[in-house]
Amino acid sequence: MRHYWISAVVIAVISAVVVGVAHYSTSKPTYSSNADVVFTSRAFESFRDPDSAASYTTSLVQTYSNYLQSPSVLGPIAKSIDPHMNVANLKQSIEFTPGTMLLQLSYESGSQAQGDKVMKALTDEVRKAVGQTPTTSDKTPVIEISRTSIATTQVAGTSASLGRSGAIGGLIGLVIGLVYLFLRALLNTRVRSIDDVLEIADSSVLAALPRPVDAGTDVAVLARNLRFIAPRDGARTVLLASATPGEDAGRVALRAADELAASGERVLLVDADLRGHAASTAAGASGEGLADVLAGRAEAADVVAARDGAALIGAGSQVGNPAELLAGERLGAVLGALAADYDEVILAGAPVLSGSDSLLIAPLVAATVPVIGLGRVTRPELTETLELLESGEATVGGIVLTGVTRPASGKDLYSPMATAVQH
Repeated sequence: MRHYWISAVVIAVISAVVVGVAHYSTSKPTYSSNADVVFTSRAFESFRDPDSAASYTTSLVQTYSNYLQSPSVLGPIAKSIDPHMNVANLKQSIEFTPGTMLLQLSYESGSQAQGDKVMKALTDEVRKAVGQTPTTSDKTPVIEISRTSIATTQVAGTSASLGRSGAIGGLIGLVIGLVYLFLRALLNTRVRSIDDVLEIADSSVLAALPRPVDAGTDVAVLARNLRFIAPRDGARTVLLASATPGEDAGRVALRAADELAASGERVLLVDADLRGHAASTAAGASGEGLADVLAGRAEAADVVAARDGAALIGAGSQVGNPAELLAGERLGAVLGALAADYDEVILAGAPVLSGSDSLLIAPLVAATVPVIGLGRVTRPELTETLELLESGEATVGGIVLTGVTRPASGKDLYSPMATAVQH
């Protein structure tokens, strides 16, 4: 996850600001309107049993509460607020609490005036209903309203607040940043540093090269490290092959071979990528080459091209069956003869995961060096490459990285900070 923390922080900050501003700009106060309707009852004078009087009074108050919740009452109130307001929604937003001598009404809205309006309309309806209540024998109302009160107050914490909006924005921004970080790490499994490689491979990193690969100090490091690869049966043969196409294995092999040749060694570069011809193309070579030698149409000594750097055997003619040619016994004999004439034989192979070509060559050379492009190869691809080489009895002599940024002066090329992927 360390590769994405900067972008995660940026996203978290931007999200926090956007959410905070949106929350502050859309924050509107909420008002709570409450009405108390207090009754007096003569039922206690008319009924001999106080419990019966209380029950009767309570039933009347409940009747008023039910009446206020009817569409005939709430419909006109809803239309007076908003012609499109739904009566059911208004009913759900009002709380009716009937008691023995008290009816309490509660309503929340975004406007103080609206709350007052709803409460006044409801209390007026209660007065009308009470006025139609049966009277006693002396024409005195059984129940009357002694007092009504309406109070509308702002609900605490509902007004716009920079502090609260900032806290909410910060929390949501943090969550978004963490989710982004987790998803990037989960979905993006590309190898991006030496540390990523060393977590998967037991082999050492022979060189960390920029892209494009050119002669220089970095290639000199690779050439020096290739000298320490132990020979096999006295032959110093090394295969450089990428995991997937586009990792510059052919150019890496060419530059390393030229660097070795510049030190005074007899070096031969063999382009064993009979499909891609990457090293031959980089060297500007054409004509007969390894494919023609393996097919029996030419001798190895006849197709060696002299260059200013290392000698070169190109890939040769285009063939439709490179795997069949490489699988024959002639390849081992050719490599043995060439190793006897040169101090170092460097082979540029085809991508390991693109076919079996390099896997057929790997058991015949002293060591195979995978070329891994940072930001191009995924962890599963690197793992599969190493497993295929191991199952093919290849000796992995180290790993070369490409696509590495050049470090500032004085910094270690192989430190994690110096191996960020070029974008």
